[in-house]
Amino acid sequence: MSDFSTTPKLVLLPAVDVADGKAVRLTRGVAGTETNYGDPVGATIDWVDQGAEWIHLVDLDAAFGRGNNHATIRKVIRQARGVNIELSGGIRDDASLEAALATGAKRINLGTAALENPVWTEHVIANYG
Repeated sequence: MSDFSTTPKLVLLPAVDVADGKAVRLTRGVAGTETNYGDPVGATIDWVDQGAEWIHLVDLDAAFGRGNNHATIRKVIRQARGVNIELSGGIRDDASLEAALATGAKRINLGTAALENPVWTEHVIANYG
C-alpha cells in the first residue's frame, strides 16, 4: 500500500527528442514533421542549466523504425554529466533493451512495447526489476 502521509514530489522531465542526430520537435507526434533544434548535447545542457534534474531522451528514429541514434544518445549521456537520463524510443526486444542499458541511462522506458508484448515485459521486469 502507498504511503500518503507525505506530499509527493513533482519532478518535471523535459524531453530532448533526437532524429537524424539532431534535437527536434514533432508536430503532434507525427513522424516527418520535425523542427530542427540543433545539437542534442547542447539542448540537454540548456535544460540542465535551467535546473533540470532529469531529461527524457527519446530516439525518434528507433521509435519510428527508421534506424537509430545510438552514437548520439551515448554522446549526450556522456557529455551531459550531473543529470539523470530516462531513455525511450524503439525499445521493443532484448537486443534493443540491451543497447539501451549499455548507454548508461538511469531509467529505460519501454513505452508502447510494454502494452503490446506483456509476456516480454514480464520477462524484462523479472530480469531487470
